[in-house]
Amino acid sequence: MKRLLLCLLIIFYSLAGHAQQMPDWTPLNDEAKRHLINLLNIDTSLPEPDELAAARYIYKEFNKHGIDWDIFIPRQGRANLMARIKGKDPAKKPLLLISHLDTAPAAEGWSFPPFKATVENGKIYGLGATDAKNYTAAYLALFTWLKDQKTLPERDLIFLATSGEESGSATGLLWLGGEHWDKIKPGFALNEGGGIIKNKDGKDIVFAEASTKMYMDIKVTAFGTGVHSSMPVNDNAVYLLSQALAKIAAYNPPAKLTPTARTFFKAIKPLLDEDAQTTIGFLLSGNLQNRQSAADVMALDPFFRTQLKDTLNPTVLSASKDTGSTSGEASAVLNVRLLPGSDPDEFFENLTKLFSPDEPISLEIMERPQLPFPTPMDGTDPLFASIEKTAKKLVPDSITVPGMSPASGDNEFLRKLGVVTYGLGPDMDPLSENTAHGADEFISEKDFFHQLQFIAGVVFDFAYGKDLLPLTPQTAPAPAVEKTAE
Repeated sequence: MKRLLLCLLIIFYSLAGHAQQMPDWTPLNDEAKRHLINLLNIDTSLPEPDELAAARYIYKEFNKHGIDWDIFIPRQGRANLMARIKGKDPAKKPLLLISHLDTAPAAEGWSFPPFKATVENGKIYGLGATDAKNYTAAYLALFTWLKDQKTLPERDLIFLATSGEESGSATGLLWLGGEHWDKIKPGFALNEGGGIIKNKDGKDIVFAEASTKMYMDIKVTAFGTGVHSSMPVNDNAVYLLSQALAKIAAYNPPAKLTPTARTFFKAIKPLLDEDAQTTIGFLLSGNLQNRQSAADVMALDPFFRTQLKDTLNPTVLSASKDTGSTSGEASAVLNVRLLPGSDPDEFFENLTKLFSPDEPISLEIMERPQLPFPTPMDGTDPLFASIEKTAKKLVPDSITVPGMSPASGDNEFLRKLGVVTYGLGPDMDPLSENTAHGADEFISEKDFFHQLQFIAGVVFDFAYGKDLLPLTPQTAPAPAVEKTAE
């Protein structure tokens, strides 16, 4: 009996010691959370983002882990930071982990301080929590952890935090592509833009951003009579502008089915109810009239509309700055997102046709897309294969599809430089949970840790060929129920 007890104790302590040695995600999660909080506490908002302070925080972390880094400064206060982990096979093209340091300006209506991280009820609040300091923090934690491992990647792994993405990338990727690309030169890249679309009634969708829409700004101006505010006039410029915007709001651009949208809708069709499947069937294979009718029905959903139509939204409004007088001009900026393949000049011409020559309305293009637009990713490359493989491990019973982001960003420029690029992101609801650029921007700790693990899983598979930490499914499948004889 004593010998049996001794053997059991030896086995118990052996198993306990083995369990303690099993790696888990807690240290990596804690590091990523620490980095996110510290980065949120650095104000990198437009119009003058202090990107250098954020870069300084990152390279101090690199110094702790013996990581060499390069900093590229286009002008005072602006900064791009790069680091590299060398791989074993120089013939394999490097994988780039890219994010941007700047944020949009703080919107009005914050109930938390935008430039000081607040952790409350499992959520991390702060300007940039989802766009894109969550990416920077996740990459930084993963990159330093990988540097400390004894295992070398098969290919180079590059960290790049860029400047100016929110204002056109003139101090960031566009500048780097022209001045310093020979020092970076990735073949593949992971960036922002995608996410996991949760489906309560069926399979989740891992949305790997494979294309973006084209960015365009149009200014519409109404001309009226500027007088003292006590004197009402029929041609008040603000009223004329509101009437012009009403015409624009009623404008319904024709639907266009891009190759990326076709792939997306074909993939999600089996997940939807019978009516939706019939509608998508008309969209994919019906005649022209049926395709347009199906697209108009589907465009009632705001996200589907972004996939099928050119869209526009009024943003900045301006008129008189004095309550005691009316301005002779009132204007609005229309932010336009065009589908790949759309003609910017044709879209602009169709808008101008909404107004007769004698109406006191003018339209002008403030910013137009840079053509030619890059070819979207099609999901046939090895990086997408690693994304799909990781999704099967982490999001059981999901489908992985290359999709088009309604927004724009650096992925467009990476693809123009010949880099196979996909956007990955946290769990998302395109409408109710998208707080980027809004007040009280936040990411839940759960979603942030899931995002970190997903990115890591892709890096493990694509750059190392094996999982360096155990990947845990987000939602474990229900156990099988064995039938028993009655």
